[in-house]
Amino acid sequence: MQGLDLVTMVKEAWRNPEIQALAQRCFAKKFVCTPVIMEKVCASGRKCFHDIHYMFRTETGAPIPSDACPINCVVSNFVICGAEKEDCSPGASCPSRIGDCIVFTVKYKVRVWFEFFDNASGNLEVGMASECFTRELAVPVEDIGRGCILCNPEATDICIRRINLDCIRAELVPRPSGFPSTFPPFAIEVTVEKEFFALESGRSIICIPTCVEECIDLPFPVLPGECEPFERPAQCPEFCEETDLEPGRCAQCPPPQP
Repeated sequence: MQGLDLVTMVKEAWRNPEIQALAQRCFAKKFVCTPVIMEKVCASGRKCFHDIHYMFRTETGAPIPSDACPINCVVSNFVICGAEKEDCSPGASCPSRIGDCIVFTVKYKVRVWFEFFDNASGNLEVGMASECFTRELAVPVEDIGRGCILCNPEATDICIRRINLDCIRAELVPRPSGFPSTFPPFAIEVTVEKEFFALESGRSIICIPTCVEECIDLPFPVLPGECEPFERPAQCPEFCEETDLEPGRCAQCPPPQP
């Protein structure tokens, strides 16, 4: 909350007319680049994915019934391999920048509940199928401000944030032709929607614009004992002015301008 309050205060200060006038005066003068090393976001991007998975067996290991009707589907146990010491499998690598993409591996568990008619009991029953899936994903990123100039090119940090993760569809389908005939004849086809935001950052050499000459004309110092009058900028470009010495001046029609 303190950070948000500070941002709000800075925005309000920037909108101050006096600050704007000083800034415009500074922008009108020549700049030079002062190189500094600071943490900078080099590139960022976001991407949505729809992954389709097939579940052939129930929690008990039985084949999916031919009359299975999905009634609910959830995604849980989500992890990003290599992020925050999460490890999916020996072959999963940590998130990294490869070309114009940030590549990473995710793992999650899908659970589907379905209704089916149990011939043994003669009743409509509810079954469940669950399975863990691993996917390698690539989020395209665009360089921000021409990217980063790094002293150590390998010293970058990757940040990945999950925006959305949900099971948006589950339906019974015949075994797809790409699976061998040894698989059960029916499967539950699940569509998982995932959306991610990814960025790369690092300690980069960046340019801080500075004025060749003094940017801001400082006001003359107030000597001890002097008092500056209270003054606020007028909002009206045209007006009629009268004083206590000339009452009724602005009652004329039309009122005279000063």
